Amino acid sequence: MKPDVAALLDVQAEDLRSYGIEDKLNALAPRLAALEKDRARAADLLTQAGEAVGVEEKRLSDLQDRLRQHRELRDKSEVLLGQVSAPREAAAALAQIEQAKRFVADEEREIEAIGHKLTELRKGVAERDKAVKEIEKAQQEARATLDADRAALQKELDALRGERDKKATGVPKPLMQKYDRIRAKRRSEAVYPLRAGSCAHCDTAIPVQRRSSMKSTGATELCEGCGVLLFVADD
Repeated sequence: MKPDVAALLDVQAEDLRSYGIEDKLNALAPRLAALEKDRARAADLLTQAGEAVGVEEKRLSDLQDRLRQHRELRDKSEVLLGQVSAPREAAAALAQIEQAKRFVADEEREIEAIGHKLTELRKGVAERDKAVKEIEKAQQEARATLDADRAALQKELDALRGERDKKATGVPKPLMQKYDRIRAKRRSEAVYPLRAGSCAHCDTAIPVQRRSSMKSTGATELCEGCGVLLFVADD
């Protein structure tokens, strides 16, 4: 086996180890996403509860404004009733007073109902806020563990890539470029030996003339079946 092929196999071994670490790093992402999804779901519920409180507070404010207006109307009508003597004017003032009283009574009941509803809604906001804080607290340890795992894996990956780059200096540039193009598409082994005159990856038979040339020159060739790089292994 030519030294450049042996060097290339060493590079490939480092790449394969790197793929394994990259896979482990990628596997951390869904776990982090799941944590974030749980926290986001709880935060959304808190937001919705807060918005519901805001809606009811607006209703309460509007009702209180109307109640104040109807009370003022009732009071004015009562003052007017005391000032008029004509039966028709008195009847009109009484009718206005009764109408204002009905409005006031209805609005007071509705305000009371909204007050009870707001009490429950605000309790719900407090509970959801507590749930968010509990989730965040529970996730702190999990996130810390994941961050530590990621840092350790990244450190290992950086070391492997550094070693890989050193070994790549022993491979001729054209061969290295050819290998990199193949592995970029496959993200797996890209260099295989000939086995009984065939590609060790896909079993495609290699013509005798090409095999003889590869053996005599030590050159690598592309497999016509699967596109990997082939070399002649030592007997």
